Amino acid sequence: MIRHMRHLAKEEDGFITIFLLVTTLIVMLSMMTIVAGVALGAHKLATATYMWFGEALNFSTNTANITGMAENTPVNTDIAMKNFISAFARMTNTTFTGTQFMPGPGSPYPGPITLNSFTRVNPGDPIPYGTARQPGFMASITVPVWGKSLPFIGPQYVTVPMKYFAPVKSTQLMR
Repeated sequence: MIRHMRHLAKEEDGFITIFLLVTTLIVMLSMMTIVAGVALGAHKLATATYMWFGEALNFSTNTANITGMAENTPVNTDIAMKNFISAFARMTNTTFTGTQFMPGPGSPYPGPITLNSFTRVNPGDPIPYGTARQPGFMASITVPVWGKSLPFIGPQYVTVPMKYFAPVKSTQLMR
C-alpha cells in the first residue's frame, strides 16, 4: 500500500489523486464535525426542555393539591393548567398564546413550543410506560430543537414530542 502511494506521488496523476483524496477527507471530517455539533446542541436543548417540562408539571400538580386531599384534584384541573403554563413559560423564556409557547428574546428555541394536551389522569388510565396507580396530570408538548428558514418554503423545524405524567402527592398532617 505504501509502495503504491509512493509510486502515485512520483507521477503527476498520482499527485492529483492524493491531493483529491486528502481534500475529500478534510471536507468529510469537517462536515461530520458540524453535524455532530448540531446534533449535540439539539440533544442538550431537548434534555433541558424535558427537565423543565417535568418540573413545571410537578409544580402545577402540587399547587392543584395544596389541601393535601387527592379527591379534590379533579376540581382543581384549571388551577393546575394555569400554574403549569405560568411555570413552563417562565422556565423557557416564552409567552403562552393559547396553544403555543412563543419564544422571547434570548430564547434558545427556533420556533414555538406547542402544548398538545393537558389532561387529568385517574387511577387505571394509560400513561407513558404503564398505567396510572394514582391520580395526577399528564401533558404533551412538541418542542422544536433545531430550525432553518428555507427559501420558497419558510421555516422548517426538527421537533421532539414529549409526554410527562405527574402524580398527585398527598400529605396527611397529624395533630
